[in-house]
Amino acid sequence: MRILWVLLLLAPGMAFAAAQDGREIVLHGNGNGALPCAACHGVDGAGKASTGAPALAGLPAASIQADLARIAQGGGNSALMQSIAQALSPAERAAVAAYFSGLASP
Repeated sequence: MRILWVLLLLAPGMAFAAAQDGREIVLHGNGNGALPCAACHGVDGAGKASTGAPALAGLPAASIQADLARIAQGGGNSALMQSIAQALSPAERAAVAAYFSGLASP
């Protein structure tokens, strides 16, 4: 029972840490082949019509994670986005999703 309470107390901090890591990836990439998400989706997650990048701000994190996993498996229509999704680890995908979901919708 104590472990459950500890986990419940730590969960908000863990989510904040994931969002902070996600912000770094969004701004700078992951140093392992994933380009900065902000280049197309914007730092504010509003997307860019000129690149065809959709708005991600405020979307559910689970939805963003699922889309990244699907795209990594070849389910998207952008070779660039597929290579970026493939270069992100599952933990990095979760961090990016947490960051974008925590932003206000455009």
